[in-house]
Amino acid sequence: MFIWQLFLSLLVAFAVNFVSAESFPEELRSDDPDVAKEQKAVYDLILKYQTALNSGDTKTILTLFSPESYSQWNNKPTDDTSEERRKRYKRLFGEEKFETDFQFDSIEVHGNMAFVRTHHERGATVVNIKTGYTSIDLNRELFVLQKINGEWLIRVYMFNTNPIQGEA
Repeated sequence: MFIWQLFLSLLVAFAVNFVSAESFPEELRSDDPDVAKEQKAVYDLILKYQTALNSGDTKTILTLFSPESYSQWNNKPTDDTSEERRKRYKRLFGEEKFETDFQFDSIEVHGNMAFVRTHHERGATVVNIKTGYTSIDLNRELFVLQKINGEWLIRVYMFNTNPIQGEA
């Protein structure tokens, strides 16, 4: 009985690690297992942001930012407080619905700081809620994250619009 329990435990552990590794693109992973583990945590945080963006979830988005953080959007003032960010996202989600799929260009981790570059390979689909007009939003994003009390949080988020995506 003990051998079967051990075998099943090892099988489950392998399956969890396999699924976890598969969901994080190999080309982004460091050869250093400790760095790769942090890269995966950063990757997961950006995916949480993407999910919250696509579902119009301001509350979740606010939890992903550090207390001292900045959001810099095209043609908008910098949001440097949670209240300013809450108003910006609430207004945005009242006007538009998103279907964003971040393509990751790089994830760098240096100590308690991480830098993530993404782009929208096919463009994010944006639907104006009032008119129903659908457009394609081509952006490149830069996320600067900081690990605070063992948790990765967004410290700086900025993007620019550029129809040529993913080029250095």
